[in-house]
Amino acid sequence: MNWQHGWKCFLAGLAIAGAMTGCQPQQPKFLFSRGNVAGQYIAEQTRIEYPDTCVPSLDDVVRTQAPLSLDNPDPKEEWQLTLDEVRQMALDNSKVLRELQGVSFTSAGVQGNPSLLLSYPSSTLTVWDPAIIETSPTSGVAAALSAFDAVWSSTAYWQKDRLANNVNPAASSIYSTKVDTGTFQTALSKVTATGGTFYAGTGVGYDAQNGANRMWGSDWTSYVEAGFSHPLLQGAGVEFNRIAGPNSSVGNYSGVMIARIQEDIELADFEIGVRNYLKDLEETYWNLYYAYRNLNASGVGLEAALQSWRTVKAQYDVGYNQGTAQNIAQAEQNYQRFYVAVLEAQSNLYKNERLLRYMIGIAPTDGRLIKPVDEPTVARVKYNWDEIEAEALSRTPELRKQKWSVKRRELELVASRNYLLPRLDLEGKYRFHGMGKDLIDSTNDKSNAFGSLTHDGYRNWGLGLNMEVPIGFRRELAGVRNAELLLCRERAILQEQELELVHNLSDLYADIDRTYREVEAYLAVLRAARKEVRAVQAAYDGGMTTLFQVLDAQQKLADAETSYYRMVIDYNLAIMKLNFRKGSLLEYNGVTLAEGPWPNKAYFDATTRAMERDAAHYFNRGITLPTVISRGPYPQVQGTDPTIIPSDGIQPVTESTVGPAGELKTE
Repeated sequence: MNWQHGWKCFLAGLAIAGAMTGCQPQQPKFLFSRGNVAGQYIAEQTRIEYPDTCVPSLDDVVRTQAPLSLDNPDPKEEWQLTLDEVRQMALDNSKVLRELQGVSFTSAGVQGNPSLLLSYPSSTLTVWDPAIIETSPTSGVAAALSAFDAVWSSTAYWQKDRLANNVNPAASSIYSTKVDTGTFQTALSKVTATGGTFYAGTGVGYDAQNGANRMWGSDWTSYVEAGFSHPLLQGAGVEFNRIAGPNSSVGNYSGVMIARIQEDIELADFEIGVRNYLKDLEETYWNLYYAYRNLNASGVGLEAALQSWRTVKAQYDVGYNQGTAQNIAQAEQNYQRFYVAVLEAQSNLYKNERLLRYMIGIAPTDGRLIKPVDEPTVARVKYNWDEIEAEALSRTPELRKQKWSVKRRELELVASRNYLLPRLDLEGKYRFHGMGKDLIDSTNDKSNAFGSLTHDGYRNWGLGLNMEVPIGFRRELAGVRNAELLLCRERAILQEQELELVHNLSDLYADIDRTYREVEAYLAVLRAARKEVRAVQAAYDGGMTTLFQVLDAQQKLADAETSYYRMVIDYNLAIMKLNFRKGSLLEYNGVTLAEGPWPNKAYFDATTRAMERDAAHYFNRGITLPTVISRGPYPQVQGTDPTIIPSDGIQPVTESTVGPAGELKTE
């Protein structure tokens, strides 16, 4: 059997084996296989694993105690806190700005639990967010400025070649080519603020060959070169390059001005987060105050109901005509209702207290029970409408954020119009060239590569123009139109935001007047309810009315006191919400925002830049100076003081304002 027949048999065997196995992929076979390991890999893939992290838990997490509840009602001590103390502790503990998303305060008590951090952690604001935006390596200010950094580039390469030559021995004795080459190049380039690029560099080359017609078997070359490329139309100017950046394209602008605006927008978002946090904190504080007042009113009603029940029971025992079984049942029912109200009020107080602890950033239970000691104001507060409207339009952070968006679109429109110009660049270079047998020879300046750089006159230069013009400018015109539409959109949103702000402000302005009037009305109701209790109790003792009237009067008194305090809290919250909406809540709470200190190098560079500008000459051609984009620092303290009118005798009902018999004290 010859070799051709053997190959045919081998190929036929392969074809038969392939037909038997089909087109399915086959696992390889191993000689010392110890079992089926595929199942082990599948089990490992589907197992839920825990990440290998080491983030220590807060002490307030690991040391928390069992929560206060109806079965665990006794705290070790009472922790009295003012609103200012609560704010200070909350801001000290708030690296992450907590929110009350999922929580609502109703007349029945606080409902729900905070859910933002567990459900949407990426949406949470932190104190690091402004710095994260500023230090972003892709969109931060430093990243935008890095496009203008000087770049030092160097290359070094050595190559050895050995090639066979097909030559006639009679014509040449070189049967192989031997080439040794080496290159070293280094250059420093810099993009300028006007869009141009300047560079300077030097290089050394080595060449050794065995070819004919060479003076030296090996030689060295060297050069020193400087050049530039500068745009004259498209891409030229400081304003364009600070808006778009030197490496931009139509619709993709990432200059330092855009990065700075992004940072200012993030600062506005951070201010909004701090403002919202303080709003939720104050609302929680006053609702805890109301929870105490509600519990107190329910407790007073419970004591009165218990006393009525005991009185009727005693009358029944002695056979007095008021001591009937019906009256005993009514008194007991009234007591049980007040008891349920006390349980609900107690539970609601504990929940409010835990919620305030959450907003402060401390353990939900540590053996102490927080009790607000500040009293809500009942003095009448009057605002001047024209002043608060003007203040809201200038201080609301949402409007300032949107104005930065408008400014960004204005700058992008300026940059997009630059692309309607032809691309015309001026380019030039100048080079000193040298060559010699040696790289450096101190005895002969002209026979070495470095020495001949300036002696032999090997100087090259070039100067020219490079132009590129797209016919039609379709993409460029679309970019301009897109920038115009985006600008129109942002301006329209700003106008509608201002309209919505004025509507909200007018409602809050009216709410202050409404809640104050209702505070007056509920105070009158409370006084009348106390008089009714005394009168009905006296009539009942004289046998002139029924027990039902007494119990009904007690219930009305408890409801009136609860409603009064609810309205006092609503009045204080209305004042807070007006400051919230007009942009002065931070100032109202005595809070200001400040940057952390810069690195020393930043202060040094800022001083150098100020000295350069002081010694420079102004040239108003849009080439050396961009347009103004900021009006300077935002004044955080500038609020309009409201007119505070005396309360006309209105004051919270406290232990000091209630006499021994439950009568209100008035001045």
